[in-house]
Amino acid sequence: MARLSIRQKKTISKSIKLTHQELNLILNYNNDWDNLNLKPIKDRIRDFYLKEQNKLCAFCKLPFRDDIHVEHVVPKSGKYGRKEYAFVGINLAVACKHCNSKKSTNNDMIPWSLSPYPQSGMYFKILHPHFDDYFKHIEIVDNSRYVRKTLKGHNTIERCKLYDPKILEVLSECMRYQDDPLIQGVLRLREIQGNFKATIDNFINAIFR
Repeated sequence: MARLSIRQKKTISKSIKLTHQELNLILNYNNDWDNLNLKPIKDRIRDFYLKEQNKLCAFCKLPFRDDIHVEHVVPKSGKYGRKEYAFVGINLAVACKHCNSKKSTNNDMIPWSLSPYPQSGMYFKILHPHFDDYFKHIEIVDNSRYVRKTLKGHNTIERCKLYDPKILEVLSECMRYQDDPLIQGVLRLREIQGNFKATIDNFINAIFR
């Protein structure tokens, strides 16, 4: 089993609480996630879970490489979408572009028509970021691949295509440095957006070229 970082072991400990003003605004726009007037709320949701998840994707447990997507565990649209859960805090997390796009609008809640929103992971076919301990269901083996430990782990790997060579390449690179606190510190510093990012990249390239 791979050595995991403290970041990776962390689970979501709380869900976002929207204000009465935000909830009223959402109702006024009929829970329409794509309405531009709700963008400030969506931005706050994204920032909240980005911090709560230690800047790691909910499904691959890797640092973000590109766009940060707000993930709806129960999809807000599609054939089995549940629009009424679009802004429910416990239904939300952040995921990388790969995992969010591969997971798509499949509804993995059992049954998909369940109401109100369940308070346990037992109602979901895949890992639920708020309810399930990720590493009880999925194991990272040889620092290079995701291996199921349970049926729910298998379903998550299949749904998010965690066997895709592109994501396994990122996994291998990321896990390579878990045992080195200096490298971990440098990689964390790189996540800081600003004038130092290029300098840190040059430093990393100088070490590993």
